[in-house]
Amino acid sequence: MNNSPRKMSKETSIKMSEENSKSGMEGFNLDGILSELGSFGKYQLLLLLLLAFRDSFLNMCNFNYVFTAAEVDFRCQVPECELTDSSFNASWSPFALTNKTDTCYRMTPMEEAWQNHTGRHQQSMCTPANFAWNKTMACDKVVYEDYNSIVAEFDLGCQPWKRTLIGTVHNLGLVFSFVISGLISDKYGRKVVIVCTPLMVGVAGLIKSFSVNYYMLLVLEFLETALGYGNASMVLSLELVSQKRRVMFSCISDILASFGSAFFGLIAWKIPYWRHMMRAIYAPLLVVVFYIFLVDEGVRWLLAHNKNDEAVRVLNKVAKINNIQLSNKSKAMLSKITTVSKSDEEGDRPPERLHLLSVLRSRTILLRVALIACCFICSTFVYNGTIINSTSVSGNKYLNFSALLLVSIPTRLITAFTLTRFGRKAPICVAYTLCCVFFFASAFVSKAVGWVSVLFYLAGKMCSSYGMFSMYVVAMEVFPTTSRNSLTNIANTVGRVGAVLAPQAPLLDKYMSGLPSIVFGAVAIGAALLALLLPDTSKVALPDDIADAEKIDNQAVETPDVIRHSVSITQGKE
Repeated sequence: MNNSPRKMSKETSIKMSEENSKSGMEGFNLDGILSELGSFGKYQLLLLLLLAFRDSFLNMCNFNYVFTAAEVDFRCQVPECELTDSSFNASWSPFALTNKTDTCYRMTPMEEAWQNHTGRHQQSMCTPANFAWNKTMACDKVVYEDYNSIVAEFDLGCQPWKRTLIGTVHNLGLVFSFVISGLISDKYGRKVVIVCTPLMVGVAGLIKSFSVNYYMLLVLEFLETALGYGNASMVLSLELVSQKRRVMFSCISDILASFGSAFFGLIAWKIPYWRHMMRAIYAPLLVVVFYIFLVDEGVRWLLAHNKNDEAVRVLNKVAKINNIQLSNKSKAMLSKITTVSKSDEEGDRPPERLHLLSVLRSRTILLRVALIACCFICSTFVYNGTIINSTSVSGNKYLNFSALLLVSIPTRLITAFTLTRFGRKAPICVAYTLCCVFFFASAFVSKAVGWVSVLFYLAGKMCSSYGMFSMYVVAMEVFPTTSRNSLTNIANTVGRVGAVLAPQAPLLDKYMSGLPSIVFGAVAIGAALLALLLPDTSKVALPDDIADAEKIDNQAVETPDVIRHSVSITQGKE
């Protein structure tokens, strides 16, 4: 019984090899052709810039609630004293208000004062003697320090749960978004998601900026994320280059996106009013409609769906733009699969595709989805929570936010080096262990040296960013091409439980200073332990089918049978 999964895997592998032979893919080596085309030619650089523009503004929109629903200092309105001084930090605050900040209670006026000053000018009532020092009353109305946030405009100061609910609903929408975008991406192509999702987000966000009340904004917040987002850019960047360059290429793509999205802090600083700020970050996404003509479909997806003619056209286009002359062997391969594609059309043979549920019947794949989902729960909670909580850390909240995104740049450089040199599992475990140490240190540093706490917090964010990106890389490397985005997004969807809970983390600071950082550190340890169970995919080609994917656990350093069989045939022909 113990050998049955291996036997099935072997039989599946042989069957897939026979199918490839029949379909004319025998001896075809895509990794070899991609290596000849290079990883950083003009074509790839243009694609990196296009994806960076798209992803930069999508990242800004994805964290819009950090500033649009930012906490605003407020105080009770005291009718007895407002005529004396109506400024936010009024001179009468010490005796008319409680010592606590952002509270919805104020000192109760003395009954004798009301009786003695009946019919007299209200200004004479604003004296310490006219307020009880040991009795408070609820505010009838509150006054805000500024009205740039929806908290002030929709009067949410005394209902903090409504403020954090916006972030929770936003991340709840992403649960649906990642499932839908993954299924669409695997069935209709990466390009559909890359073009359509930013357009939906842009339109929904612009409508959201005209919200007339809190509930309209909440509904649009959910619709925006449910209809948009996804991770098609990362999938396309991983599939575009050869095995040796895929981590480096994806890291550069993410570096450019992080650099662009870091400008959100500056945009929010210079355009603080939430409606205007929303329009500034959502409107540019409408430009992505022109990507229909600028971005090509992923070659691996085209080949996996028997769209060989289109795949050959894209590969030839890359060679032309990069000014590269393909070898005779590569030209022969491309010519052969084109010929086979035409014969298939004449025979009207429909391409064979596996349903997603069929893929999940594999016990190995199902367990792998469950493991990566658990990893994502921890990863998304820490990653999103640190960004959302950044506005509560000492210092300028706008600069803190930008700094947290900019630390992704050196982090990605470290990621590209370590994931390539030391594999996947060990670096992820080390990163999340350090993440725990740094967040704990940040929580217990004295407020007298707040800058040290910020440095530890930034270091913890670097480690969480490293771990989050690495988890995505591993997730996309362990699933087959025909269902890669769907399975990754199913795992990510379950993992969004962490992102849904993350916006509530800042509320923990009410109970204990630094408690959010302590919680982030504790969850990071969970991610480190789960990462020990991940397969190491650093030396394995991207699996094209279930058989290749199943063999990753047992043969991480070996070339899959189908590819090895193809290479041997190619060498024999030489």
